[in-house]
Amino acid sequence: MGNERAQLPPMGDLISPLRMGGGLGPNGLRVLRGQYEAAGLKWPGPVSAVAPPIMVDEEGKQRALTEDEVRIYGCCNLFDLCNDEIMGLSSKGQEPFLDWLGWRPSIDCIIQRDFIHWVRPEYSQGSPTAGYVSDPCVDRNGMEWGTCDFRLEDFGRIGRTGPVRDVSEHKERLCVRQPRYRLDGTPITSDAEYDMRISLEGILQDLKRLIVTGNATTAGQWDGLERLVTTGYTDTAGYPCEMMDSMVVNWNSNPMSGGAGITWNGAAVKGTPDIVAVLLQMFRRMRQRISWAPSLAAQTMGLGDMVIVAPTQHIQCLLDFFTCWRVCDGDASANYQISGFNADQREFRDSLIADTPSNMFGAGYITLDGTKIPLIAYDWELIKGPTRGDIYFLTGAVGNVKTINGEWLDMSGVQKHYEDYRTTDGGRFIWWQESENTCAHWSGDMRPRMLMWAPFLQGRIQDVVCEGVVDPISPDPTDTSFFPEGSFVPAACSSF
Repeated sequence: MGNERAQLPPMGDLISPLRMGGGLGPNGLRVLRGQYEAAGLKWPGPVSAVAPPIMVDEEGKQRALTEDEVRIYGCCNLFDLCNDEIMGLSSKGQEPFLDWLGWRPSIDCIIQRDFIHWVRPEYSQGSPTAGYVSDPCVDRNGMEWGTCDFRLEDFGRIGRTGPVRDVSEHKERLCVRQPRYRLDGTPITSDAEYDMRISLEGILQDLKRLIVTGNATTAGQWDGLERLVTTGYTDTAGYPCEMMDSMVVNWNSNPMSGGAGITWNGAAVKGTPDIVAVLLQMFRRMRQRISWAPSLAAQTMGLGDMVIVAPTQHIQCLLDFFTCWRVCDGDASANYQISGFNADQREFRDSLIADTPSNMFGAGYITLDGTKIPLIAYDWELIKGPTRGDIYFLTGAVGNVKTINGEWLDMSGVQKHYEDYRTTDGGRFIWWQESENTCAHWSGDMRPRMLMWAPFLQGRIQDVVCEGVVDPISPDPTDTSFFPEGSFVPAACSSF
């Protein structure tokens, strides 16, 4: 019965569907309850989609479900339930990639770091001087070194305004037939929380886009992945720092088997390598660069320090291609679909997405030189067309040393100095209400940014073709060609 229990979906999977009052629904809950009872287990779930979920621990005792069983980087992920505010109650665990980045509060407007990125013997007349000493009384030759400094200024700013309300109706319940729910299954009944929740949804959507496409040269934005995982790094004086450059591969609209015109940091690659060969070379280069840095070489890397981030459809193509790269006989030069595998190959493919610690984010994993690299599916701004997308190979940490993290401007305490404002979620958001006569609405801002202190440990493979059975879909409602909805009609309570 222990094995049967392990195969059942965790009750944590029920939380997100409750957020919008949809998801599993009564039929899905009925089926899942039947699976538990068939395995001889007491059903730990809600009677309906609005009841607070509970779960059973190893001793069979029921307990309230308050947060995920596994946390990636401690208590400072973006969707933190360790507060009693808007985002923690309604959005925790919504996006694994944002949590993987690791977030922390900050009040530092300018951050500058200096690196010694090369050291060599002192040169004389164009040649290195000797290090050996023939006479104990002579002067020793010196050393030369180069420095690069990184300067990060200010935070981005994203904000949204909620719906306009008639304050005279503050006691009326809003949309009783379809309320919004917190993660614990309780409905949102406060007008203010309801409106803030709508604004927060828009702010988080903007955050998910700008994490990839943000450009600090545009007012209100910060540099996202497309600007940070790049080449052409310079210091604040404008001098080049090529040792800081990322690994950027232009796949030139080829399939994962490779093709013509592929470049690595602008130079043509040798031969026609496939996608796994390039990822393997990136991995080896990252490990080599880590070994050169004393502060990193002493660290022991853990599972999840390195991840591969790609659109869902490209994750599936990568898993298919990696399966054939590992266990197919003969030619592996095509984009294989899972339907074309034999039984042994399907078993290997299934092992990559099995419920194991290696599958940290539910999208599977691959191995490079024996090291397991978890995959993260991220469908915001990485889909570049019906068949094309970008893939990122990221190093978020080397042991205890973080190399990527997000920050938010800590705005907690603002209300102590400005009584017309309030902050929530540990200072992540600032809110204010604007009114005219008896009409009022809530507006909110967030001030985020992203830091990347080791761009040379990051890789990007852009313009990769992956042809699935159907076109990809995106959760981004602005991607109308991919979003499940073909048209958008704003909802109104009066329509029920």
